[in-house]
Amino acid sequence: MAGTPTNLRATAIAQNPGNLWGKLAIPGAAARITIFSDNTPDATANPNAFHYGGTKAGSKLSIKSSLIKFSIDEQRAPIVSNIDSVQMSIAAELVAATDMDVITLLLPGVATYATTASTFKENRIGITTITYQSVALIFSLIEDTTKIGVFNIYSALNDPGVEFTVARKELGFMPVSFMGFDIPSRVATDTQGNYWKTIA
Repeated sequence: MAGTPTNLRATAIAQNPGNLWGKLAIPGAAARITIFSDNTPDATANPNAFHYGGTKAGSKLSIKSSLIKFSIDEQRAPIVSNIDSVQMSIAAELVAATDMDVITLLLPGVATYATTASTFKENRIGITTITYQSVALIFSLIEDTTKIGVFNIYSALNDPGVEFTVARKELGFMPVSFMGFDIPSRVATDTQGNYWKTIA
């Protein structure tokens, strides 16, 4: 008989800053977004990639599921379950409150962007076409800073809209939460996104 070795996994921690990107190309089946050697989205594969800028305290990544539990009278605990819903999200507080390009992307279906190059940029608020975007957080790994982690939602919308404070003694950070939507045409195991890291 022998004991089983423990593994504290002390280097598999999320501590480094990340960069939040939007308007990425949706990867194909069993694929991942294409990353350049500087750990940013490859510009050829992702020609519309958009960096959302600085945050107040990084980003919160979430994958949650809820279960439907089925019971029978003869047992006190459920005997089987099924997945009711799955949700991926990326939440942060962005600093770029006066960047009209950022605001446009945070208000899908609501904001219509307009500009006169020498005079103004604006977002008119009303109803327009809802446009989804692929978003990802890319961050260096503590275990090896030459490697990266990527949390990618294929089709997302910013759910809470736009809200920020204008004040002399604080930065007007905007809370955002990119909520994932399924792409029904994809295989059932890969409809919403992926979370991966490089190992070589």
